Amino acid sequence: MMRVIHILLFSAASLLAVPALKITDVDGTTRTPLRAPVKQPAVLFFITHDCPVANKFAPEIRRIANDFRGKAQFTLVYVDPDLTTAELQRHRKDFSYAKLTAVHDRTHRLVQATGAKVTPEAIVIPPTGKVAYRGRINNFYEDFGRARRVITQHDLRDALTAILAGKPVSAPRGKTIGCFIPKLK
Repeated sequence: MMRVIHILLFSAASLLAVPALKITDVDGTTRTPLRAPVKQPAVLFFITHDCPVANKFAPEIRRIANDFRGKAQFTLVYVDPDLTTAELQRHRKDFSYAKLTAVHDRTHRLVQATGAKVTPEAIVIPPTGKVAYRGRINNFYEDFGRARRVITQHDLRDALTAILAGKPVSAPRGKTIGCFIPKLK
């Protein structure tokens, strides 16, 4: 099922403190995706398997996770409650996500805890437990269906670099272009 693509803007006033939820990942391991086990930021990528925008970002999601390996905890959050286990596993294989921790947020516990609205949307939570960044990964898409030839802003990378340097994130909320997270039935 194809999702409708949307643009959402967020204000800096919407900073959230998040609970330390325990969730079982798709491999059966209990995780705390909102809190890294060591003094590192937790990064969540909210995705759906059928969002063309989220799928276009798969290579960059993998690059970011690789470039910041050992400095942050990364979790893919599949948010479509109707997604089957077979579809999820096929998506992970097709988009080379097997090395990333993945959870299926069928009941939207992580969606509600973070305020995520769109896929792909990145959330960064430093050890303080408050959302420090929520928004786009970069500015590859400038508008609905309009991709840039050259990416000029690397919002998520900039946020992670600032947090790891002990500095505040200069733009804690970013314009996200993608597919709305499906509502629960």
